[in-house]
Amino acid sequence: MEKIIVAIKDLSCISGNRYLLHQINWTIRQGEHWLLFGSNGCGKTTLLSVLAGFKAYDAGTLEVFGQGYSEDNIIRQRRRIGWVSSSFFDKYYHQERALDIVLSGLSGGLGKSFQISNAQLLKAQTLLAELNLADKMERPFDLLSKGERQNVLIARALVTEPELLILDEPGTGLDVFARARMLERVERLAQDERITIIYVTHYPEEILPIFEQCLLMKGGAICQMGRTADIFTDAVMSDFVEAPVQVVREQDKYFLSLAGARIKGE
Repeated sequence: MEKIIVAIKDLSCISGNRYLLHQINWTIRQGEHWLLFGSNGCGKTTLLSVLAGFKAYDAGTLEVFGQGYSEDNIIRQRRRIGWVSSSFFDKYYHQERALDIVLSGLSGGLGKSFQISNAQLLKAQTLLAELNLADKMERPFDLLSKGERQNVLIARALVTEPELLILDEPGTGLDVFARARMLERVERLAQDERITIIYVTHYPEEILPIFEQCLLMKGGAICQMGRTADIFTDAVMSDFVEAPVQVVREQDKYFLSLAGARIKGE
């Protein structure tokens, strides 16, 4: 039996009198690769922030790698998770060097507050070079382009060789070639049976064949969950967007057409 990596039961987050997340139930097993799909503001980043150990929740239970988060284990748990989310990290990183941000992934926190080995430093430098940032390692985060900042966060997520990789719209800000390289890297990573991936996108054409499972969110709640092929159908997607939608799959890529216009993202 596959090991359970994430177990979420009746999880809710509340802000004032409004639910950001409402009774989320989700189980993820080792080696599964999930697509998380939904419109802006539906709660995706909030859910992933909780899952990655960077946000508290108000009700329900969450276990990651068989444990709930606690003061004793949260740093250790975070080190096993690679997380890319410009929606989250852009609020915290400003003048920090690109290289220091990547190294912060090793700390389980937002800063580089421990001694770095030569091997760890080389690993971070190699990742940045592979992402075409060899000449930007010393540059402050705020002075990087949107795509460059995204690549810094991708390097940060990968520097620990994580067991759980959470990619919250990793293609945002990347040009067409950088996005293609990023998707190729994700496909290569998915070949490792030890890694589990959660991938968020607004772009149907980014839905790789490796994402066999899908969770569809709307208004802070789960609308549908199951096989991606069963969710990306005319009936389910038309109900989701509350308008007639045609789903076309071409060469393992999905395209959505609404009122005669093909949807490639928001």
